[in-house]
Amino acid sequence: MDYQPGCLARSLAGHDKDQYYVILSVDGERVLLADGRTRTQGHPKRKNKKHIQLVKNSLVKEFPVSDEELYARLKSFVKCTSGEGEY
Repeated sequence: MDYQPGCLARSLAGHDKDQYYVILSVDGERVLLADGRTRTQGHPKRKNKKHIQLVKNSLVKEFPVSDEELYARLKSFVKCTSGEGEY
Protein backbone atom coordinates (compact mmCIF):
# COMPACT_ATOMS: atom_id res chain seq x y z
CA MET A 1 0.00 0.00 0.00
CA ASP A 2 1.04 3.54 -0.66
CA TYR A 3 0.62 6.55 1.61
CA GLN A 4 -2.21 8.49 -0.02
CA PRO A 5 -4.76 11.00 1.30
CA GLY A 6 -7.90 9.20 2.45
CA CYS A 7 -6.11 6.05 3.62
CA LEU A 8 -6.72 4.68 7.11
CA ALA A 9 -3.67 4.45 9.35
CA ARG A 10 -2.95 3.22 12.88
CA SER A 11 -0.39 4.88 15.13
CA LEU A 12 2.44 2.55 16.15
CA ALA A 13 4.37 4.86 18.48
CA GLY A 14 3.85 7.79 20.79
CA HIS A 15 1.21 8.68 23.33
CA ASP A 16 -1.47 8.03 20.69
CA LYS A 17 -0.36 4.42 20.06
CA ASP A 18 -3.12 2.22 18.56
CA GLN A 19 -5.28 5.20 17.58
CA TYR A 20 -6.77 5.27 14.09
CA TYR A 21 -6.49 8.26 11.77
CA VAL A 22 -7.19 9.23 8.17
CA ILE A 23 -4.26 10.57 6.16
CA LEU A 24 -4.96 14.11 4.99
CA SER A 25 -1.72 14.77 3.12
CA VAL A 26 1.78 13.42 2.58
CA ASP A 27 4.86 15.61 2.78
CA GLY A 28 8.08 13.66 2.25
CA GLU A 29 8.60 11.42 5.29
CA ARG A 30 5.75 13.03 7.24
CA VAL A 31 1.99 12.69 7.02
CA LEU A 32 -0.84 14.84 8.36
CA LEU A 33 -3.49 12.82 10.19
CA ALA A 34 -6.98 13.57 11.49
CA ASP A 35 -9.62 11.60 13.37
CA GLY A 36 -12.44 14.14 13.23
CA ARG A 37 -12.77 14.45 16.99
CA THR A 38 -9.58 15.31 18.89
CA ARG A 39 -7.52 15.89 15.75
CA THR A 40 -9.64 17.82 13.30
CA GLN A 41 -8.75 18.72 9.74
CA GLY A 42 -8.03 22.25 10.89
CA HIS A 43 -5.60 20.99 13.56
CA PRO A 44 -4.09 17.74 12.19
CA LYS A 45 -1.48 15.52 13.81
CA ARG A 46 1.91 15.49 12.09
CA LYS A 47 3.60 12.10 12.27
CA ASN A 48 6.56 10.31 10.74
CA LYS A 49 5.64 7.60 8.21
CA LYS A 50 7.62 4.97 10.10
CA HIS A 51 5.41 5.53 13.16
CA ILE A 52 2.17 4.59 11.41
CA GLN A 53 0.81 1.45 9.79
CA LEU A 54 -1.53 1.61 6.79
CA VAL A 55 -4.67 -0.39 7.52
CA LYS A 56 -7.04 0.26 4.66
CA ASN A 57 -6.35 1.67 1.24
CA SER A 58 -9.25 4.10 0.96
CA LEU A 59 -11.58 5.09 3.78
CA VAL A 60 -12.33 8.53 2.34
CA LYS A 61 -12.47 8.71 -1.44
CA GLU A 62 -13.24 12.40 -1.96
CA PHE A 63 -12.28 15.48 0.01
CA PRO A 64 -13.51 17.78 1.44
CA VAL A 65 -15.44 15.83 4.04
CA SER A 66 -16.65 17.19 7.38
CA ASP A 67 -14.97 16.27 10.65
CA GLU A 68 -18.22 14.64 11.80
CA GLU A 69 -18.29 12.41 8.71
CA LEU A 70 -14.61 11.56 9.16
CA TYR A 71 -15.21 10.56 12.78
CA ALA A 72 -18.28 8.50 11.87
CA ARG A 73 -16.39 6.55 9.20
CA LEU A 74 -13.48 5.86 11.56
CA LYS A 75 -15.80 4.80 14.36
CA SER A 76 -17.79 2.41 12.15
CA PHE A 77 -14.62 0.87 10.70
CA VAL A 78 -13.04 0.30 14.12
CA LYS A 79 -16.31 -1.07 15.51
CA CYS A 80 -16.65 -3.54 12.61
CA THR A 81 -13.08 -4.80 12.70
CA SER A 82 -12.53 -5.05 16.43
CA GLY A 83 -15.95 -6.25 17.46
CA GLU A 84 -15.88 -3.72 20.27
CA GLY A 85 -18.19 -0.78 20.71
CA GLU A 86 -15.49 1.66 21.78
CA TYR A 87 -13.23 3.87 19.71
